[in-house]
Amino acid sequence: MNCSNCGSQLDHPGQGHTCLGGVAPPPQPPAHWQVAQWALVTLAALFAGFSVVRAAITADLLTPPSGAVISALSIAGPLAFFAAFLTWSNVTKRVIDAHSIAAATVRHWAIGAGALLLLLSYLLPVKTPTAFHVVRAAAAILLGIGALITHSRATRRLADPATTADQNDATGTGIAPQRMDDARPGQAGSQPARLALDIETQPEDWNASLWDPEVQRDIERRRRQQAPPA
Repeated sequence: MNCSNCGSQLDHPGQGHTCLGGVAPPPQPPAHWQVAQWALVTLAALFAGFSVVRAAITADLLTPPSGAVISALSIAGPLAFFAAFLTWSNVTKRVIDAHSIAAATVRHWAIGAGALLLLLSYLLPVKTPTAFHVVRAAAAILLGIGALITHSRATRRLADPATTADQNDATGTGIAPQRMDDARPGQAGSQPARLALDIETQPEDWNASLWDPEVQRDIERRRRQQAPPA
């Protein structure tokens, strides 16, 4: 695949590069990342809906159509959902690492909360099967919402990446270092050499009485002590 402006070789559509024929377009999310995203959201919704149905069945609100179907879905559903979440997490990590995006800036708290709820659901007592399925449904919803928000944040960062502060923050203060030519007296960052050139010495600078009267009196006292008696 080649760029339509400059003809450079590209690995994927929208890849950022130094384009000779115009401004380089912002990098676009990889297609497999989009597929992993929607697969996770779809399975999260199905898993949450299935957990709600299981909760209704255990609460005697619904009659199961077939025990074999429910048993098969009870095994396949969690495995498919876990595989989709693991795949999406790995792909997302590779994408944000490839574009130097900090994971903390795109991660959403709903992912951690959903994973914690899913783990805690297995610690519920055996006598509370309804609560077990309700908590699993809530965990799946939180994971799906968190994945959507995280994916959206990462996509926005790809379209409008934050400018790096390597050149403007060499000292870690967030203030761009000044050039010596731009330094002015009294301004932070001014150079002593430049200040020395701006100062002109005056004859009064060598008059000790103007510096410190104590120095002048000490000079006069020593002069009188060294003078021979008349």
